Amino acid sequence: EVKDMTGDASVATTSGKKRYIFDYHCKVKYDILDEGDDVVASGAMKLPDINSGSLEELEIEVLGWKKAPKEDTSDATECRNALVDEIRKSVYSFVGDFNAQY
Repeated sequence: EVKDMTGDASVATTSGKKRYIFDYHCKVKYDILDEGDDVVASGAMKLPDINSGSLEELEIEVLGWKKAPKEDTSDATECRNALVDEIRKSVYSFVGDFNAQY
């Protein structure tokens, strides 16, 4: 769940060509569910700098567990790491599509 999305967007003209620029910040809350759809862990992440130039490295700050797993944390940590990878891929895809279109 995306929370607290803030930022700026603008249009700049350089050499007669319009450039569309954005810089967003958000927080992502997540739940990790077991096979019975029970929440086994939850937490949040911050994405402090999503911008129109974010094609190199996207910073994702994992804030720790809001609800820590009761048992072995390796499965929950693996799920959280997979979520970080998917968020990174989605943002890269969005930025790439945005820059190609505008």
